[in-house]
Parts: sequence; structure tokens; C-alpha cells
Amino acid sequence: MALNPKQEKRFLESALFSGCDSRSFRTLAQSLNPISVLKGQTLSAVRHNPALALVVEGSLDFCNANGVLYFTLGTGDFFELESMFSDIRPILPNQLRARSNCVVIFVNKSLLIPVFRENPRIAQNYMTILSDILQLTTCRLHHFTAETPSVALGLYLLRNEKQGSIRLVDGFAGLARRLNISRATLYRSLAELEHLQLVDHQEKTVRIVSPEKLRQYVLVHSMPAGSTAK
Repeated sequence: MALNPKQEKRFLESALFSGCDSRSFRTLAQSLNPISVLKGQTLSAVRHNPALALVVEGSLDFCNANGVLYFTLGTGDFFELESMFSDIRPILPNQLRARSNCVVIFVNKSLLIPVFRENPRIAQNYMTILSDILQLTTCRLHHFTAETPSVALGLYLLRNEKQGSIRLVDGFAGLARRLNISRATLYRSLAELEHLQLVDHQEKTVRIVSPEKLRQYVLVHSMPAGSTAK
């Protein structure tokens, strides 16, 4: 089954083809086969043939084998870039769990290499997307290795705020999964930040009262003992 016109349009208008005349790559798009994943189903994020993956419909939770949520992939998001040119293969596969009915496409390395040679701008876009993913992964490591759950929460809020607020589409249970802490611990951390007048919340929306003060709180509580934050 080939991509339908809507899916093809999303592929050709993705960040991979930014700044390019994507119409010249319609033949590539028409050679791809979509993979449908029903809500709640999982698929492995590791393939024997290196391939670039793109979510063209719906959303997926990217988790480790134990179900710890790293981040959520939405329509237009890429994954598997880090494995395309790496000789290192993970021992434990990550899991992609469909948050909603979704469609994923895989573009094999053998198809991409000629595209990179034909248009270096696409290779540059690939590196930009990969760099963004690596930055996101580093942010996740900061969350998981934070000095305290309150610092982890502060880091998450600062990283994901939009105009000073964060809408938790999957509630506090989903946020606890992202931070790999219990809901009870999350509520205590939120209460601590509210007591310090750094944030407040109403239902599923958290508002950062003072981004600068929250950033300073995170920095101070992440410094080694005896160090002074600048």
C-alpha cells in the first residue's frame, strides 16, 4: 500500500526537505509503504535494515523496554536517525507505543544515500534533525539524573513551557512517567515549587510564575556542594 496524498504531502513538507523543492522527490515518496499502528499497540524501534522513520499521522510514546517514557513523538517527528550510520546496536530494544491510531513510514538507508548525494541541503537537514534529537536526549538525561524530583520537575517545565505555561495533555500521571517518579512524589515536588511561589497550577495546566527564579532554583540545586551559581 502506497502513501495516500495527505501522507505524501506530510512527508515532502517535513523538516527533512526544508529549503528544497520537495516535488522532485515525489518518486521517493511514492515508493514508501505506510505502517499503521493502532492505539495501544507497540512496535520495536530497532530494525535490521537501517532506516529513517517518520510519524505521518497520530502520536507514539517512545519508551524503554520497562515502559519508562522518554518522550512523545507527534505527527512530523522523526526517529531512528541515530542508528542510521552507527555500528553500535542496542542490546535492549526501545518500544514505540501508539498513543492514538497512527501511521509510520520507514525510509531505508539505501534510498537516502542517493538523495543526500543529489542534494546536500537534505543531508544538512538530516544532521540538524539529528542534533535536535541528541539535545532532547541530553535534556531527558538531566531529568533522570536530577539532584531531586523537584529539580527534575523544574527542568521539565522550563524545557516545555509555551508562553509560561505547560498543558499536560496526559495529566499528572503522564508527567510522572516522563520523569520516572511516582505520582505522590510528583505532587510533593509540585507543592514545593508552589510553596516557593515558582509555579502554580490549575487542573492540567502548570504556570511558571517566574521563569528566571525557577531557572535559578534549578541551577543552584544542581551545583556541587560548595559551588556558587553565576
